[in-house]
Order: sequence, then C-alpha cells, then structure tokens
Amino acid sequence: MKSYTTLRTDYGIDTKNTSSANLTWGDRIMNDFHKRLLSKANWPFLHSSRTLTTFDPDSAFTAVAGTDVCTATDIILTLTGTKVTFSSTTTLPAGLSTSTTYYLIYQSTTTFKVATSLANALAGTAVDITDTGTGTHTVTVSTKFQPLPYDVDLVESISVTVGTTVYTPKPSPSKKHWDELQSSPSTSDTPSWWFIQDGKFALWPRPATSGNIIELNTKIRVPDLNVADYTTGTVDIITNGSVKVTGLTTVWTTPMVGRWIRVTHSDTAASSGDGEWYRIDSVESNTVLYLSRPYGGRSLTTGAGATFIVGHMPSLPESFHDLPEIYGAFRYWLKEKDERAVGFKELLFDGINELFKSYGVNDLSMVIDDGEDDFFINPNLSITL
Repeated sequence: MKSYTTLRTDYGIDTKNTSSANLTWGDRIMNDFHKRLLSKANWPFLHSSRTLTTFDPDSAFTAVAGTDVCTATDIILTLTGTKVTFSSTTTLPAGLSTSTTYYLIYQSTTTFKVATSLANALAGTAVDITDTGTGTHTVTVSTKFQPLPYDVDLVESISVTVGTTVYTPKPSPSKKHWDELQSSPSTSDTPSWWFIQDGKFALWPRPATSGNIIELNTKIRVPDLNVADYTTGTVDIITNGSVKVTGLTTVWTTPMVGRWIRVTHSDTAASSGDGEWYRIDSVESNTVLYLSRPYGGRSLTTGAGATFIVGHMPSLPESFHDLPEIYGAFRYWLKEKDERAVGFKELLFDGINELFKSYGVNDLSMVIDDGEDDFFINPNLSITL
C-alpha cells in the first residue's frame, strides 16, 4: 500500500522537484485526480454500510435553574439547531413558554440548553431558566431529519431493525411525494418511505420509539489525502487472532480511525510484525487501538518495541494506489513541456485499464480531462492484444 507520505515522496522523486511549492501543487493535482477517477464508475470498493438509530419524537424532561441545562428521560435528537416546542401538565420552567418554537443547544445525547432562535443556538446563547417549574414537562421535537454520517455520498437502500423484524422502506421518489406524505403526519415503528435532503435523512412514518437500528447501504465520499505517516512510539503488545493493539509512548487519536497501520517486518523475532496493513476500526486511548480484522502475524508480548507506521491511504484498491502519483508526475512534465510526460501517460493508461478490467465495471463515461488540452479515452473503448 502507498500512503499519502509515500505518494508525496514518489511525486517529488519522479518530478525531480522537491520544493514545497511543487509538492503542494502535486497534493492538489493528485487529490483532484483521485476523486475524479473514483466518481467515474460504480466502484464496488466504495460501497459500505453505515448505521443510525431512531429517536423518540418527544420526551419528558427536567430543567436545572442556574445552569439552564435540561435533561430528557427518553432519547431524542439533541443536536444544536433542533427545532422543538414545550408543554407541561402544570407550569413550565421560568423562561420557557408553550406554543413557542425553540432551538436546542447540544450538551450530550440526553441533555440540552434552549435558544430562542437558530442564530442564538449556533452562537450558544441560551435561555435563562430561573426555576424548575411544576408538574411534568414535555419536549416535542419538530425536526424530522437527522444528519447522515459524515462520509456518506449517496444512500442506495436502507433497512430498519425493530426487535427481530427487519423493514426495508422505499425511497421517496421526489420532494413533492415526500411533502404529500407530511400532509398526514403519523408515528410508527413500521417505516414505509425514506428521504434524503440537504445531507439529512428521515423516515415516514416518523419513528415512534428510540434505539431502533437504521442500516444505510451507501457509497462513501472520497476524502483528500493530506495526513503524514505517524510513527511515534512502538507497538508493545499485539496478539495473533486479536484486533487489539497496545502501544508504548504512542499518541493514537480518534482521527486515525479509517487509516491503516503496519507493524514493521524485520529479522528480529521479538519485535517483528507481519508487515501487512490493517485498517484501524477504533481508538480507545493514546496507547490502545483496534483493527477491523484480526491480526494475522506472530504474537508480540510486553516490551516488544516493534516499530510501526500509521498511514493515510487512497480509497483505491492497493494495487492501484500509485495512479494518483503517476497522474501528478504526468501533469508536471506536461506542464514543463517535457517528453517524459509521454512515459507517465502510458503508465497511467495501463493502470486505469487494469483497474477497470480487474473490478469489472461496465461504464463508458470515463473521459478524464488533464487540464492541458489532452484527455484519456475510456479504457473500455480500447482493445489490449
């Protein structure tokens, strides 16, 4: 596999220009190509599942005077900007009124503050609650949509698990159809339709209870490659068949989730990893992370002191990780009007052709503009003898 750091280094070597300005230009060119290539076909390796959970449409809540923090007894959508109204069997906490629209300010999954406008919610300006009120208070959530996971580009289908039953609602075919559904509002844990709008997701009927699992079958977004390899510290413990990795003097962080780690293979038995790359599934602490697949090498015990690399990888299959760098070198030499551009262009053609053949994508729309009055013909339209 070739990480961002490796691709950047190779680009500097292939262009014989390691100046900061050129490497930065290369970053942009490689990222643009990476995204453009992956947008040109329905690549199977870009499909992944993501999960959401349903929320209650309303909940009893209590308020604390002085801190202005409210606590819901059920699981509701508490994200900043969520539109709500309040009611009470007796008297609402002072500062809140019935029949008035408010906006939540997120504190936690069950706690929130309240703002009088969306602008105030975004600014963190909360209503001053001066007493707790009397009776039972209820918050009703008006917002029907919840945000999609950050890396979702396209939702293709969904399923909703309620107990042991799995439902597969249909996509609403248009905004008009979705709006017509809202003319007969209802709540139910048996969903019939789903809809995406402005990067947010909703079900109809609206879920009646919280905690049901929504599985989204998605096409994920292609992120920029921009994070250098991380090598600080050592791997202290890693066990064959386990997904847990323990480090020593490492500072592993949650942004490393989705990157890849390799424990260096060497001739020293006590500290040699298997040299294979594993995707990081979660990070528990600065010194503990978990892999998406069990480790397949020999076990290393306390004090192993094994070196490692955490790398930011392209979304392409491993065998084609070099394509963005080859394209970057091609663009560089084309810009310089140097004949070396021809060689890199041939490498690029071969690589793209193999990518299409290897992953069986039947797509005839691929014309990649290099920005310099040249183009790549879709490799599916050429014949290799």
